[in-house]
Amino acid sequence: MAAWAHSARGLPRTVLTLNPSHPVPPFPPTSPADQSQEWLLLRVAYAAIHPGDVIGMALMPAIVRSGPARTAAVPGYDITAVVEDVWTPSTSSQDEVVQPRFQKGDKVIAFPPFDHIRTHGIGALQGIVPIPAKYAVKAPEGKSLRESAGLLLSGCTALQQVDETGLKSGQRVLVNGASGGVGTYALQIARETVGREGFVVAVCSGRNVEMVKGLGADEVLDYTQYADLAGELEKRYGGEKFDAVLDAYGSQALFSRCAGFLKEDRIYDAASIGYDGFDFWSVFTAGMTLFWNRVRPKSTWLGGTGRTWIAVSMFDPGVEMMERLVKMFAEGKIRVVVDSEWPFEKVLDAFDTVIGKHARGKVIVKVGDD
Repeated sequence: MAAWAHSARGLPRTVLTLNPSHPVPPFPPTSPADQSQEWLLLRVAYAAIHPGDVIGMALMPAIVRSGPARTAAVPGYDITAVVEDVWTPSTSSQDEVVQPRFQKGDKVIAFPPFDHIRTHGIGALQGIVPIPAKYAVKAPEGKSLRESAGLLLSGCTALQQVDETGLKSGQRVLVNGASGGVGTYALQIARETVGREGFVVAVCSGRNVEMVKGLGADEVLDYTQYADLAGELEKRYGGEKFDAVLDAYGSQALFSRCAGFLKEDRIYDAASIGYDGFDFWSVFTAGMTLFWNRVRPKSTWLGGTGRTWIAVSMFDPGVEMMERLVKMFAEGKIRVVVDSEWPFEKVLDAFDTVIGKHARGKVIVKVGDD
């Protein structure tokens, strides 16, 4: 079986290699800890590449990984696939009969989270992937696996952002980084949530303005045109401030001055903290900024913004959230915006696109037939 794997830390072009004879993972699972739940054997059709894949590859030492992941870790959190086989234990750990959720031939969308890949070393960039069924949901009828590729990780992150802000119909919302992998979903979900009576403003670069308008933005600001974006937002919207900010990029400059355009005591929700690169110090500095935002006093008298800052922690969304997102997708309320599609042998080029930080929507890889 072909797979892209790494054993050392570093950027993809340095450490990630294509192994045409990568061992096929055992199925059903051999570990007793894994035998209390339903498992699926997936034939992967598409994978999506994320910045989180790069960070894990570049910074996570082998000592943090366990089992097969120490010697040959396969990255990739986002999978669309066909179920090749299903394994169900006779009873659960609570001695209850386990009813399978899936059957052979089902088309599924899956998100094996960080901790699963860290301990099993089995991600999306290989032809056959065994995963616990709790990390998968059925693909909706009428949607191809290609159309569904790249939905779950970024989509669930955006959905959690909207949930955390408590955004409601008729409200005003700002979406920063609206043309990226998370931002395209945040914009669409925000539009659906506030409805046509609400007001959605998006921030992106000039080349993406028309695309972002097509996803539901009422107004779009090209950040490259303003030396002081926070000041421009305050000038335009300070008289009628936003009820929430969804920052898909994680601009510390905007958060520090959000009092000028975000209502008092409202939520500034960031999907990340913007970082300069994928080296240790860039990510460490971003992590320290994230920590400070969480612990800094909220009160303006103590140097705070008077607004609540939240950072999304999308490690395992759970079946309920994944099914909510897929329902929105099935109903046509959101769609996957694809920046580019790459053949399996061009995975390194796909990673280069993500590392460049200017992808419009998702970067996907065709792994096998769908």
